[in-house]
Formats: sequence, C-alpha cells, structure tokens
Amino acid sequence: MIRRPGRLVALLAASSLIFAACGDDDEGAESTETTAAPAEDGESTETTEAPAEDGESTETTEAPAEGGDAWVVSTDDCVDPDAANEPIEGTIQIGSVLPLSGGTAAIAFSPVKAGLEAYIQYANENELVPGYEIEISIQDDQYNKDLTPGAVDTLLDEGVHLFAGIIGTENNLAVRDTLNEECIPQLMNLTGAVEWAEVADYPWTTGALVPYDIEAQVYAAQIAEQFPDGATVALFNVNSDFGQTYVDAFTAVAADFGIEVVTEQTHEVGDAAPPTAQLNAIATEAPDAILAIPLGSYCPTFLGELANVKAANAGWEPALFLTNTCASALILGVAGPAADGLYTSNHLKDVNDPAVAAEAAPAEYVAYMTELGNGDVVTTASAGWTVGEVTVEILRLAAESPEGLTRASIINAARSLEYVPMLARDGVVYTMNGEEDAVNVGALQVLQYDADSATFTEIGDLVTDFDSRPDLPVHRSWRGGPPAGAPPRAAAAAARRAAGVAT
Repeated sequence: MIRRPGRLVALLAASSLIFAACGDDDEGAESTETTAAPAEDGESTETTEAPAEDGESTETTEAPAEGGDAWVVSTDDCVDPDAANEPIEGTIQIGSVLPLSGGTAAIAFSPVKAGLEAYIQYANENELVPGYEIEISIQDDQYNKDLTPGAVDTLLDEGVHLFAGIIGTENNLAVRDTLNEECIPQLMNLTGAVEWAEVADYPWTTGALVPYDIEAQVYAAQIAEQFPDGATVALFNVNSDFGQTYVDAFTAVAADFGIEVVTEQTHEVGDAAPPTAQLNAIATEAPDAILAIPLGSYCPTFLGELANVKAANAGWEPALFLTNTCASALILGVAGPAADGLYTSNHLKDVNDPAVAAEAAPAEYVAYMTELGNGDVVTTASAGWTVGEVTVEILRLAAESPEGLTRASIINAARSLEYVPMLARDGVVYTMNGEEDAVNVGALQVLQYDADSATFTEIGDLVTDFDSRPDLPVHRSWRGGPPAGAPPRAAAAAARRAAGVAT
C-alpha cells in the first residue's frame, strides 16, 4: 500500500478539533497491541469466481445493476486507486479498535471484543464467505481518541483490508479522514453519530447504531403517549457534543409532542462526583419525566444519586428515560434497584430474557458463545457479534459481485444492503441504499427495565416513524420463513436460516 508521508502528523494536529463523543475520554498510557488469533479452521473447500480486473472507477454515480440502480464508490481521489480496486485473495484481514484497558470503559466494552471475534470464528467454521479465511486484529485505544490514529496506523501497516466496529464517536472521527483518503472501508462504527450518514464527503464510512437524534425523538413520542395532556421534562446530559446531539434533537421536537423542557442540567466529561446539585435543581422543578444522557461509567453514578434525591422528595416519581448507550446489563446491574423501571430502547433482542433465549437464532448464539467460554457476557457481546455478522454478510455480497472482492466492492456492498441479523428484533432490517439511505438501522423498540429479573419489557410496537425508511414493516416475525413483501436479500437470509442453513 502507498502511504501518504506526514499523514499521521497532520491528522493528530487536526484531531483536537474533532468532536462528538459517545463514551468516556479516559486518559491512559500508550496503546498496546492486541491481536486476535485467526479462527482455527481448515481451508475452505469452495472457491469463488476470479475477481474482475476492472479499471479505476469514475465519479460517485448511480450505475445500473441487476434489479435496479446500485450506488458505486469513486476511487479517483484515493491515495492509491489501484489498491482500492485490487482483488483480495485467500485471506480477508479485518481491523478494529476498542477500549481494552485504561479504565471502566474497558470493563464495559471488552465483551464487544468477545462477540466480534466469536462471529468471525463462526463465519470461518461455516465458510460463510466461500474461498476465503477471515482474520481479525484488534488494537486498544483505551477509549482515548488521541490513541485511535496510532492504533489504526498499526493495523494499516499490517495490511488490513477494512475496519469494523470501532467504538466511540470521537475515536471514529479521529480516523475518518485517513480511512477515506486511503479508501479503506470503515464499517459498522459502534456509535450513533449523525456524521456516519455523510456519504458525499465520507463514502467509505458507515454506522452500526440507530442515530442518536432518532433515539431522542423516539423518547419524545413515548413521553407524549404516557402524558397525553402534556408533560414537563428535565434534561440531564454530559457536556459534550455527544450529549448535545440528544438535547438538540429532543428540544427541536418537544413542542410538537406537547412537552415543556423545564430545566437542562449537565455533568462534565471525566467528573466522577455524583450530580447532587444538578438533581436537586431538577427535583425543584418536579418534572413529569427526565431524559438522561450521562456518559459511560457515570451512568450508574447518575442512577444512584437520582434514587437518593427521589427519596428526599417524597411523592416525586418521574418517568426516567435513559439513553441506550447506558442500557447494557452490565451497567444497569451495577446500578442495582436504582435502575428499576427506567425506560430505554434497543433494536437488538435481549438474550438475557429466557423467552428470547429459547428462540432458534438467539439460542444458537448463546450456545456458541457459551461453548467458547463467553456465556457470562452474552448480553453485551451481542453488539460485537452483530457487527461481525453484518460485516461478513457485506463481504459475502462483495465476493459475489461482478468485480469480485476488493475494497471498493466491499463499500459498494455495504451501501447496497438488505439484511436481518440473527439477534435483530422482529421488524428490524439493516438496509442501506447509497446516498438515498445512509443509515443502517433506524428502528427502535422502547423498553422498560426490571431490576429483579435483569430483563426488559417491550413498551408498544417497534418505532419506525423517525426512520429514513418509513416503509419498513413493523413487528415482522421471521420464524418459519419470511413474510410476503420482504426485501429480497433479507428474505433469502431468513429463508436460509429457517431451513437451518447458516447465513
């Protein structure tokens, strides 16, 4: 690969201007390399057709393809256009950067690594990309955006073909320019920042989570349903662009839902002190509901102090809406009874729920993770597993494309996707369509948490009202095969799964 001289120096200088965090900015020592061993599988017996040796792509245009128009990336501005179109043969090397040390973020997110690595092993064992072995290498940036560029550089020097599942908004933003300049797919960013939909300027970058602004609107709609005569709401958020994204989206639609925002309180990134003053200020207003957007390890701190303030203000029992970045079983388990009854959301199923775990696909996931010794982290690991699953599906589609498997065909497949992951809630379809639809998933299920059982209860139907794809079906059941009208690729995947064929 041709590397651009001075690229890292310039990127590090610019990274101080990049914003929008989705987690702790824990500072720590320099990043250390953590490389996952390739799956110990035999060689695939199937082979794919030889990749087409196409010339360079021209502009980013819509080109005709079977079944309709398909978005095609331009490689003209790549540091090395030939490398972007060069066939990938034999081994596909995936890179990722996660917080694996340096603070509480590592504890919270290490299960994501377990899930991601497990699916890659599963894919190799089941030859889900025939003719290829998939390897994944993971670097540690300690959730520190200043360490992410170095971690990514290390993986680029090792020759990775793509990245998947990098955690953190600021962390992904810190390397987005580099990966787009070098035309390396940056797939399934584990953050809901709205920036991942900027296809025209950053065609090589995609997101994995429901955008935060959609999530905020979902909560506004739920509050309006619970308080049909109007509601007063207090906002509590981390003082960062991550928190401000939710605040801006919520306040923009509040009046439309009969909501009056009575106070906005914040906490600073890295502040470990309980938000006593902020919550006392909120209690003074006695709002009907609170929308809370704390950060990382501060989530249980917030919940514990809210329980104290509620106890000191008898009779005040606001409905609490907590962003789903906080709503992992690990974090809520730390909060204990203080988390009971809160509202949140998700687009994936809760495999900790015995009823869900009895379903075929979740049961297969739990059994496989348990066999690998990861049975205790299956809830949080589901995010990593799903990133791996969708990434492998993209690789399969790219390998089957007329161009064969190249970095360019990988991003083309990612932006022309229709797929239902194993753990997706009924009705959730991962769908992308170039610039027309740049959001992987925009549907959410509102949930209420029960601390005693550590499970979630569904509140109402799956919400697709704020999705960029309003025609998505609601509460679709894929068990027993796909329903009429299912998207073709999603239907095919569901049919294979119903028939017991790995997808």
